[in-house]
Amino acid sequence: MYKHIVLWKLKDNVEGKSKAELSIIVKEKLESLKDVIPEIKVLDVGVNVGNYGASFFDVGMYITFNSKEDFLKYITYKEHDEVVAYIQSVMVAEEIVDF
Repeated sequence: MYKHIVLWKLKDNVEGKSKAELSIIVKEKLESLKDVIPEIKVLDVGVNVGNYGASFFDVGMYITFNSKEDFLKYITYKEHDEVVAYIQSVMVAEEIVDF
């Protein structure tokens, strides 16, 4: 198994949309990838609900593939690139770990 975890910190406001609204849009866009990319085995996306003073990221994604080769196929889909472009336009920071 190949696991890919990504966390995003979003801008406070983009084109009149709040961080909360942007978080939902990002979540929905990421979840739509499961319908078009067969290499995805598990996809879990969450919007942060913590609010006790830590430095939280706003959206997190956990995605699993059968192999690194399947992950490398995943990143070549145009739908993936479109979602990445959107997220890059609304984020301020990103952290990734693959294992």
